[in-house]
Amino acid sequence: MRALARLTVIETRLMLREIAGPMFTVLLPVALLVVFGLPGSAHTADPALGGRRGVDTVIPSMSVMVSMAMVAFFMLPTVLANYRERGVLRRFATTPVRPAALLGAQLVMNAGVVLLSTLLTLVIGVAALDMRVPDLALVVPVFLLGVLGLFPIGLLVAAVAGSAKAATGYALALWFPSAFFAGLYVPVEYLPRALARVGDFTPLGAFRQAVQAAWAGDAPHPQHLVVLAASFLLAGGLALRHYRAG
Repeated sequence: MRALARLTVIETRLMLREIAGPMFTVLLPVALLVVFGLPGSAHTADPALGGRRGVDTVIPSMSVMVSMAMVAFFMLPTVLANYRERGVLRRFATTPVRPAALLGAQLVMNAGVVLLSTLLTLVIGVAALDMRVPDLALVVPVFLLGVLGLFPIGLLVAAVAGSAKAATGYALALWFPSAFFAGLYVPVEYLPRALARVGDFTPLGAFRQAVQAAWAGDAPHPQHLVVLAASFLLAGGLALRHYRAG
């Protein structure tokens, strides 16, 4: 545990030396929240949203989803693939501190980045955009399940990518269809039913829908929770199977 804490501090310091990427990951979702949350249409009841307002449903869930995806699909796998490319993981394997500790530090640090972005979404939304205060008893478990369901996808990308450049390419290939089916470009409520159903079975789409329900005060649909749990087991298992230090 002590090694994990020390490595987390070290990895955080290294991340802050190249702050542009993390800052973009934190601030882009907040910028999307403000841009889409300011217009009056975001504050009027929408029949497609069950009479709720966009600022209480689709807009904060979009912000949280983008933050989670950027970390899970891009930040996490790119750093780990870069470490393998530079021989960092191989050198760790010869020390008393096992590579698993480095991996754990990366997971904790990246979860903190998503948490910071989510907290900013909550504070700015409530303070400046008249967003209703969500039920944290619902939001927090969904957030944790999202970390468990989506971060292993990043670990799998890192496991199969031979370089940081390759990891970025794989991440982009995952991001565009995942973002579409998660309703980033067009909210799923306005997609054809067949396309919306596809999104229900994708990890990012399931996370978006679960966050949206929790943020609005509703219990997430069990199907979305099952999809995230299945992603944790499948992607996590494949990542462990294909892991290599060098």
